[in-house]
Amino acid sequence: MRIFQNMKILCICLLFLPSFMPGSEKNVWTLKKEKDGMTIYNRHSDVSKFNDIRVDMDLPGTVEQLAAILLDVDRYADWVYATKSSTTMKKVSENEVIYYSEIGTPWPAANRDFYADMKVCFNAANQSLNVVSMSMKDYQPEKKDLVRIPFSKGFWSVTTEPNNRIHLQYVLQADPGGSIPAWILNTFATKAPLETFSNLKRKMEELNK
Repeated sequence: MRIFQNMKILCICLLFLPSFMPGSEKNVWTLKKEKDGMTIYNRHSDVSKFNDIRVDMDLPGTVEQLAAILLDVDRYADWVYATKSSTTMKKVSENEVIYYSEIGTPWPAANRDFYADMKVCFNAANQSLNVVSMSMKDYQPEKKDLVRIPFSKGFWSVTTEPNNRIHLQYVLQADPGGSIPAWILNTFATKAPLETFSNLKRKMEELNK
């Protein structure tokens, strides 16, 4: 695939790895939900009132298929929980994009938005994939009636397994910004990853019928 042309194993995004690797921080992951082969964990965050989230699961298909889905940011509203819109702002390269997204948030909280730089790093030797998405708070001026998410960092670690399957681990650290009720935070901590990754699983299953 073109997205992997000219990629190097040691991508710049690997510089972000230490803060995401399991066990690299003092806080312990707590299992919150287990369903359909998916496990969802959280832990206290050192950077936000919103707990860090981790998802582990197996999926049918290949790392190339998953990378293509992740780089197709204009379709995030089809499968990423609460995403009202998602738009490519700049295609930096075949494996890096800057994009904008608006997140629908239940009343009384205001909707959130963010800009992010996403880098995809492919290791051809072992068919693994690392993806890092970092928010860019000041990429564009804030919009009226929307709360700009001041910080988010998402990391995907994906390995190839036997029988045309992959294993992924996703970790998210985020500060939603502004004032937000505890029940909304709790919803996003459990329902958001469950629905998002269930939708992702269905997309991968469709590609591998």
